[in-house]
Amino acid sequence: MNPVILVLIMITFWLAPVQNTQAGPLPDLIQQTRFIAYTPRSFSIAGGKVTTATEAATRKDLTLLRPSFNGLITYSATSGLEAIPQIAHELGYRAVILGIWDPLSETEIDNVIHAAQKYPALIGAVIIGNEGLYTRRYLPQDVQKARQRIKKECPTLAVTTSEPFFLYFEKEYSQFFTSHDLLMPNIHPVFEKWFTADTPPRQGVDMVMQMAEKFKTTYHKPLLIKETGLPSGPKDQGFSPERQALFWSELLKRFPFSSNQSLACFEAFDAPWKPQEMATTLPGNHASEAFWGFFTHDGKGKQVVDSLPKIHAQ
Repeated sequence: MNPVILVLIMITFWLAPVQNTQAGPLPDLIQQTRFIAYTPRSFSIAGGKVTTATEAATRKDLTLLRPSFNGLITYSATSGLEAIPQIAHELGYRAVILGIWDPLSETEIDNVIHAAQKYPALIGAVIIGNEGLYTRRYLPQDVQKARQRIKKECPTLAVTTSEPFFLYFEKEYSQFFTSHDLLMPNIHPVFEKWFTADTPPRQGVDMVMQMAEKFKTTYHKPLLIKETGLPSGPKDQGFSPERQALFWSELLKRFPFSSNQSLACFEAFDAPWKPQEMATTLPGNHASEAFWGFFTHDGKGKQVVDSLPKIHAQ
């Protein structure tokens, strides 16, 4: 069967009746919001130099995403990304989960608190950091300190962090992750040694399903998988838009969405700047990092996004 048609069939049940209502309690937020991880196309990093996202370009991005998604997950709250909550509010998004890239950044923490207080019905949670424990950019106590600060100003706001899935099952981090309101791990089959250019996408889905079950039996916390999927390129590494669509069709067919278990689409747009920037700090070939988007960098929907049922704006 054509993978586009298969995706459409398999996810018709997934959030199709969702309306543009206010963000509610955490279980409702998880079950009733179709999230996509989002970094503005106008944002980039080259040689450590940040190009700030513009409000006009961000509005264009979010207008393009809105028919298929009603929830956003961000990675930072500075360099132009602090404008996302207001634009998302104006465009009728149901929920935004705000990311803080640097737990030591007073600016990011202040921007998140301000957004949560200004748009309490929109901001559903905060993620402090992204894979920074794994890459040793910061320490657990840095995350906890930022969490305490946010909780003091916004006591009912859900707060968590995000790391590669395997870190959650290391004994030294057990208490750390248990202290958070929900779990938002990254589960990427393509980074496992057994995954090759010939590995069927369904084998990657098997891994995601197994890990989701392990999270459920290890932690008694709501689970929202923040990142998973397959990139659509490069072709010489065995990736393609067809394989990307097959992965998501199989995953959405098998993944049981509920009030305590969900996943986000990863990610909104291709990011051509990522491979070169990642190579400055991490060894290896990072060419695939440019191709994770559901949309190309010029805004063209790929095979996988074309299959998603639309979400009514009102």
